[in-house]
Amino acid sequence: MEKITGIKSVDFEVVAYGHGVVNWNGSTTVRGSDGLDINNHSMPKLRGYSNLTGEESEKGHKFKKEATDIDFKETPLYISQNCIRHHLFREQAYDLHFAKTVEDVKELLASVTGLVRGYVVTIKGSPVQPKRTSALLIEDFVEQWGNGNFEVMSRAGSKEKEENKKGQMKSDSFFTKTTFGDTKYIAYGSISIEQLQFISLSPNFDRCAMPITDTDGEKFAKQIQEFIQSLDPSREPKATFHTNFVRKGTIYKQGEAGILLDDTAIDILVETTLNMIENLAIRQAKGYMYVDSVSRDYNSSSKMMRIKPTRSPNDVVPTKQEPYAVYFQAE
Repeated sequence: MEKITGIKSVDFEVVAYGHGVVNWNGSTTVRGSDGLDINNHSMPKLRGYSNLTGEESEKGHKFKKEATDIDFKETPLYISQNCIRHHLFREQAYDLHFAKTVEDVKELLASVTGLVRGYVVTIKGSPVQPKRTSALLIEDFVEQWGNGNFEVMSRAGSKEKEENKKGQMKSDSFFTKTTFGDTKYIAYGSISIEQLQFISLSPNFDRCAMPITDTDGEKFAKQIQEFIQSLDPSREPKATFHTNFVRKGTIYKQGEAGILLDDTAIDILVETTLNMIENLAIRQAKGYMYVDSVSRDYNSSSKMMRIKPTRSPNDVVPTKQEPYAVYFQAE
């Protein structure tokens, strides 16, 4: 079996700073000072946090923690990867709603969202539902300093408690929030070269990015090539169409029609993605976050995320020193 050599992934470490909370988790039921449950406490996303104490009453009621019963080192604040992805591809975040035909998917695929983020599109009446697996893995942004606060706030209006029609106490005008001061985040991610370099245009293995006829393959490869070149006009990327690309190492030479990106095209997309991450900033009404630095590892080994301090940081290769791995060949 032929061994695949070259850069298999570009892993990275992100350091970001900010202030306040940018990714809320919504209202969380906690125990009030009077021992009763209250459900008007706003909680940010906290890694590993549970509002339950683990104790139950004789009737099976699960007791809740108080809002101040939080260790921000044990359960740190974080920004979810879904939130990061949304803001990273914010310009095209809602375009998937308008991709309803094969022609729409053709435009979608020839974009950073289509080539890097990935998508799933439902086309009515079509036997093939276009999809592309994301080449970008990105972890949650985990906060490091733990500058959390407990705040009591109030709305305008009467402060008196009232009963509703069921005889239960209405939520009063006071409400509480867990907020944060200055923040520092660390996150890790990886760009898969295998997922990035090949675009399947065949339904053979249920990963067709866009159904086409053989006569359209060359035209579409040129469209992809022109888009990638528009990201860096100083370089000459190549996108090659073939009716039978086979992954190296397979027993049977049954492959897929598709487009294979060359080393230059892959490098342009990698640089574009990392530049987007380096320039990422999230601004909300009561908080913000911006990326301060991105460290790279052009990883040709089988050790995923060796850039992490607990893995193999001494093996990190911060610059591209060899070609990207090639996983597919025309047969």
